[in-house]
This record gives sequence, structure tokens and C-alpha cells, in this order.
Amino acid sequence: MSNIVKKSLMDRLLKLQCHFTWGLLGEDVDIDNVEERLNDQIEYLQDALKHRMYNLLAYLKHLKGDHEKAMIQLQKAEEHIQRSNISEDTDVRTVMYANFAWVFYHQNQFNKSFTYAEKVETIIKQYESPPKKNTLLLDIYGEQGWTYLSFTGKYYKWAAECFEKALELDPEDPELNSGYAMAVYRMESFSCSSNTENKSFLLLKRAVDLNPRDTVVKVLLALKCLDMKNYNQGAMLIKQALQEQRESPYVLRYVAKFYRKNKQINEAIARLQEAVRLTPTSITVHYELAKCYKYLIKMPTDDNKQQNDENIANAIFHSEKAVELNRLSVGAHILLAQVYMKANEHEKAKEEFNKTLTMNGIDSEQKQELHFYWALHLKHLRRSESGAVRHFKEVIDIQNPTWFRETAIKELERLEETMRLGSHN
Repeated sequence: MSNIVKKSLMDRLLKLQCHFTWGLLGEDVDIDNVEERLNDQIEYLQDALKHRMYNLLAYLKHLKGDHEKAMIQLQKAEEHIQRSNISEDTDVRTVMYANFAWVFYHQNQFNKSFTYAEKVETIIKQYESPPKKNTLLLDIYGEQGWTYLSFTGKYYKWAAECFEKALELDPEDPELNSGYAMAVYRMESFSCSSNTENKSFLLLKRAVDLNPRDTVVKVLLALKCLDMKNYNQGAMLIKQALQEQRESPYVLRYVAKFYRKNKQINEAIARLQEAVRLTPTSITVHYELAKCYKYLIKMPTDDNKQQNDENIANAIFHSEKAVELNRLSVGAHILLAQVYMKANEHEKAKEEFNKTLTMNGIDSEQKQELHFYWALHLKHLRRSESGAVRHFKEVIDIQNPTWFRETAIKELERLEETMRLGSHN
């Protein structure tokens, strides 16, 4: 094939809406971890969405340079669409055919790539009139939104924007309302800002009203109720979710998070132990278990030594496992550093602290969090007031208006007053 014809094909491919043109960067994720999550979703989440997961798995195989396996995933997506009860008012093949065109291009099968690019263009022409065009755009925005939501936290804002565009076309669509509510909820959960809004509460409530059978959204609403000090409403939603979908690892992990945030740690651990049996390589489950056991670590005494040692061992095991499962997860590294600090494993904590600070992808809020807990560690366990002062100042020097910064200012004032009084004695 001549370079001119090849360039012409590339120009056509770049105009297609699919995973290859949505700006998904391999360096932003632990690809193995995302693949693991998607395979769990294929096993446990509703059947109608599986073609989307196969599409994303195909793109992940492309990022690994394995286009034969990428083609297998796209074939699974096509088989799933053919046997599924998907509405005839929509055409979910558009993104999939565009992915086919890109994979054939990377396999140097240019004629087949042309064929699939033409298939996409033919479908688009069939949907040129305004009502039909909106239907096609709904599919594309929806799949793009779910893709961003499945990739990594950096993409949650883009996911929310896609769902917003889709909901402008169909405000009553239950699935799109669920996706938008989940994206906004995750953005709020990731924020350490002291002024975080609770926009997701009404969005989650609306999503549950439109689709009461969506138990994952129901437990997210329960968590948001807890954030807003409405325990009774949250507990009622948790009870409903467990009655409706007791064997879902996704429901179990969010139920456990509800219990942990309400300081019902043993109940949280019990739910997470059920979830880890279903999804043993889930970073989220190990991360939540580590948080629970970290909470249980106390100052050692003769009375609690054996139990405390077990809690330390479990906290270290699960936090190290979370890091092993996703080495690019800054949150998992921060948790591991915190666990080492609380276990008074000073050298390991220091090594993890320094390593995490230099990780790609660490943002200013996460740097504040790291310096904040390192300052507390130096203050309380190492009795190093000067070291604590230095790291509280590091938190404050980062101008983000977070809880960590507000608390660091108060801690620093108390420390400096203590040190001033001590110098006069």
C-alpha cells in the first residue's frame, strides 16, 4: 500500500469515535489491574453491558502490543451484541467497528481496516436525521463515559462530561443517570478539599429512583447519606442492597466501606472477607481491608499485644498486596506508608514515603496527605518536633484548601507554642 493511501486511511480512522481516539494513555494506568477489574465486571455485573467491557479489553490488549488478543476481545463483543436483547432503536456497533478498523490497521491488514471504517461511516449516514442522530450520539457518549469511568481517577471528570452531554439528549435514561451520578460521586470522594460539595447526593437519589434495581448506585447513595450525617437512611439502603444482591463483590465492598466509615470495623472486615473470596485480586478489597486493620492498630500494651500484632500483620499484608496489584496507585502507596508509620516500622515508612513523593501522577492534595501523616508520625512516634514542624510547613506551602492544610495550620501553631514555652523553661 502506498504512503498516500495509508495516510488517507489514517485520516479516516482519526475521525472515528472509539477507544483509539479518546485520549486513553497507557502510562496513566496499571493495565493488568484494569484488565483484572474488567474481567471481574464481566463475571458479576449485568449482562447487557459486557460488549463495552470487551471493547475496552481490546484496547488494553492493543496497549500491550498484542493485536491478536485485541481481535479476540472484539469478536467477543460482536458475539455478545448478536445474542443480546439490545434495543433495535440503537446501534451499539459503531464504536466496536471503529475499534476493529484500528486493530486491523495495526495488523497491517489495510483492506479490512478500510472495510470496517466504511461500515462505521454507513451506520453514521443512516443516523443523519436529528432524532436518529441523537440515538447514535447517546450510544457513543455512553460508551465513552463508561470507558473513562473504568480507566482511572484522572479521567472521571471527562466521564462526567460525557454523561452530561448524553443526558441533555435523554434526561430520563436510567443507565446514563447512574453513570453520571457515579462519576460525580467518585470525583467528590477523590477530593480532599474542605469545601467539597455534595452534588452527587441528588444525582444518586435520582438514579436510584429511575432504576431501583441498581444496587451499586444504591450503596453509593448510602455512603453519601453517611457523609451527610444521615445514618438511618443510609442503613436502610444498605439493608435493601444486601437483600437484593448479597453475592455481588461490588455491593459487599461498598457495604464494608459504609461500616468502616461508621466505625463498625468488625462488620466491615466480615463483608470484605466475603468479597475477597469472590475477587481475590481486587485492589479495592485489599485496600479496604488494610484500612480496617490499620484502624484497629493501638498503642501496644501487655493486654492487647497478641491482637495488636495480628492487626499490624494484616494491615501490612493487605496494603502491600494492594500496591503489588496496582503499582501505579498513589493511594495504595500512601496507605502502605501510613500503615508502616502506625506500626512504627520507621525505616520502611521512610522509604515508602520518599518513594511515593516522587511517583508519576501524584497530585498536590496527595503530597499534602503524605507530608501531613509523616509529620504526625514524627511528632507522636519519633518525638521529633522539629521534623514534624518541617513537614507541617510542607503541607501548608501547598495552597490547596484541604482538610490536611487546615489541620496542619492548627497543629503547627500548637507545636510552635509548645516549643516556645519549652525554650523558656
